[in-house]
Amino acid sequence: MKAIVPLDGSDTAMGIMPSVRRLIEMSPGIEIHLLRVMDPKDVRGRLERVVGEPPAATVGKTTVQAPPPRLVESHGEAMARKGIELREELEAIAAKEIPQAASVAHVKWSGNAAQAITELANELDADVIVMATHGRSGISHVLAGSVAEAVIRTSGRPVLVQKPG
Repeated sequence: MKAIVPLDGSDTAMGIMPSVRRLIEMSPGIEIHLLRVMDPKDVRGRLERVVGEPPAATVGKTTVQAPPPRLVESHGEAMARKGIELREELEAIAAKEIPQAASVAHVKWSGNAAQAITELANELDADVIVMATHGRSGISHVLAGSVAEAVIRTSGRPVLVQKPG
């Protein structure tokens, strides 16, 4: 049995972990696939900054401007670095929260979290998707939508959803 557990880095998402532990108890041998979806647009390269020097200095009547910071990491390099960091975070979560289970960390790059979750579930032929919902309602739900709701509508797989609180 395989379960996909999407985590977005929020405390709300981490609230699903007691349910994941219960699922592990009920399904010995289950594989837990922790997933983090990141939008590539949210990743920035690192800038080189001169430390300890003022950005400008006045010499006599002339102001000398220090050069602006320059990009020292490309977008691709930043994505690779961030991917490694996120995978390590997921591995640390697995070691702390579900040490008794076989687990795999996945990082997917997509602007559409629901689609990325569904694609991984299909790739792995997952039996269930286990996720938290932020529980938005009203106008915030209309504006932000619900990743959990989209996964339920599009995945074609059982989805265990837990609302905070």
